[in-house]
Amino acid sequence: MGEALSQGSEKPRGEGYLPRELRIKLFNEVIDLREEGLSYRRVIDEVQRKHGVRLSKSQVSYWSRGLHSPYNGRYIPSIDLLRPSKELAYVIGVKLGDGYTTKKRRTIRSYNSVRIGLKVKDREFAEEFARCLAKVLGRQPPKPFYDKHKHGQYVVEVHSETLYELLKKPVNLDELRKYIEHCEGCMASFLRGFFDSEGSVDKRGHIRTYNTDLVLLTYVKELLEQRFCVEVTGPRPKNKRGGIFQDPITGKPYIRKKDCYYIHIRTCCNLTFYRKVGFTIKRKQKRLENYIKRCQAKPPSPPSPPYTILNPSIYSLTPGVGFEPTRPGRPPAFLTSLHDLEAGPLPGCGTPAPHVMCHRLV
Repeated sequence: MGEALSQGSEKPRGEGYLPRELRIKLFNEVIDLREEGLSYRRVIDEVQRKHGVRLSKSQVSYWSRGLHSPYNGRYIPSIDLLRPSKELAYVIGVKLGDGYTTKKRRTIRSYNSVRIGLKVKDREFAEEFARCLAKVLGRQPPKPFYDKHKHGQYVVEVHSETLYELLKKPVNLDELRKYIEHCEGCMASFLRGFFDSEGSVDKRGHIRTYNTDLVLLTYVKELLEQRFCVEVTGPRPKNKRGGIFQDPITGKPYIRKKDCYYIHIRTCCNLTFYRKVGFTIKRKQKRLENYIKRCQAKPPSPPSPPYTILNPSIYSLTPGVGFEPTRPGRPPAFLTSLHDLEAGPLPGCGTPAPHVMCHRLV
């Protein structure tokens, strides 16, 4: 693997190693030139002319014969090779919630021990995350394993430096937009992954999601309102930093390091959220379905009587076309039939009281 670096080039991974993204470009260039029939010497000169890097003859030979490849060890060797998809959008949504990325402090030459993973108590959630990871990386789905020492959680982890570079903290939300907003399906998958991680549904059908990133919650709200016509309130503060809370799983007390915020989906939009986004987690989806069924089974409430019938004095404030003023104490002509049904005089007819008129005008 003896690439000869040009003068002034950096050596980020050790003596004689080029960045993987550059090696992939050089590899593709070498394969194309060899298919055109160029000799090793001409391939080396052409690569140096285009990229400023002079390769050794042995390196060109290894690449041409398929003995070595910069693609080895990485399913997606570069962020530039990632393509927008529903599965990638779902992975992004999960990572911005309960997902995590880790990197060991000690690394081996030309190899970084990085991971992207998820630890949850819902098996179907872990399986969906594993399926999407496999689709993105072009590999077999990793099997979630049940870790009884981790308080009965299902764990999914994969090694992918490309996804690590894309999703490591601090996350660049502007860089992720092209993968999230690619199409309506990608946006729905991103929201479903995020709500699977951070969302909750109570018995009254209230859907909320919590996070310490105010910018992220604002972005999620914009997607719901502008792309799916789902009305959202918030973000609003939930908990202040410095407070003490108890982990519901471990029971250990912790001190909040950041402020926590939440957004709330209005219950009138639950059906729209259910149809266009929904949950992967069965218990959340089932609770939302039960709320929608209760609302559909509930008989509609009778329409309330018009305000003008309950308050006839409003006619004296806004006379309509063809309205003829009447003498005080005499109802308008179109209310005569209603007046005949009453035993006594119709209250509120004629000139309204001053306080009533001021209230209506204000």
